[in-house]
Amino acid sequence: MDPNPNVIERLSLLSNLIAQVDETKLYWEQRLGLFWEHPPALDPEVVGQAMQETRDRIRDLEAQKSALVQQQQALIVQAAIDRANRGGD
Repeated sequence: MDPNPNVIERLSLLSNLIAQVDETKLYWEQRLGLFWEHPPALDPEVVGQAMQETRDRIRDLEAQKSALVQQQQALIVQAAIDRANRGGD
């Protein structure tokens, strides 16, 4: 018996979401790096705040990715259990 199409669709969606989070995280990491390479001629407090906000975004993206990966792993495990309960293929 073929795997549940909903499981396949959800796994595909999760893979796409994880890739999007990775791309967004890379963008913010590169942006943070620019602060170190080319410090703007601004008030150091303003720059420090912008850097902290960027680090916070990166941390949030890491947490989001972790949650998506956990969902993905749980879905894979559930699909394997469902398959075993059907007697395998």
